Amino acid sequence: MNRIHINERLRELRIKSGYTQSQIAKILNIDRSTYSYYEIGKTMPDVSSLLTLAKIFNISISELLADESNPKMMKELSGSGIRMDYISGKKNISHIYELSGTEQELVGIFRTCSENQQKEIIDYFNNIASKR
Repeated sequence: MNRIHINERLRELRIKSGYTQSQIAKILNIDRSTYSYYEIGKTMPDVSSLLTLAKIFNISISELLADESNPKMMKELSGSGIRMDYISGKKNISHIYELSGTEQELVGIFRTCSENQQKEIIDYFNNIASKR
C-alpha cells in the first residue's frame, strides 16, 4: 500500500470518528503538524504509531492499512475474518463524535492501553464513582 492510501485512510477514519488532528496528535504524543503530515502524505507514521492509530480507531492494523482500490487485498481481507463493513465504510465506525473533546481524548487514550491497564482504569473510576 502506498502513502496516498494510508494518508487518505487516516483522514477518513479520523473524520468518521469525530477526532480533530490535535486530539489524535495529543494521544500519539506528537505535534499536530506531524500528524497533519501523515494525512497529507508528506511523512509516514512509524509502525508503533500505526498500531496506536489502529487502537484509537478501534480497528485492526489490517483494517487501517486496507486498500479498497486493490481487489486482491480486499479479497484477502474478506477471507481473514475482518469485518468488511468497517473497511468498506458501510457501517459507521464509531459514534465517538457525540462525546465532548475531553471524553474523546479519554476514549482514545483508553484504547491505546493494555488490557491490564484498562482494567486498572475501570477499577479506578469505579472507586471514584462509589464515593459520590
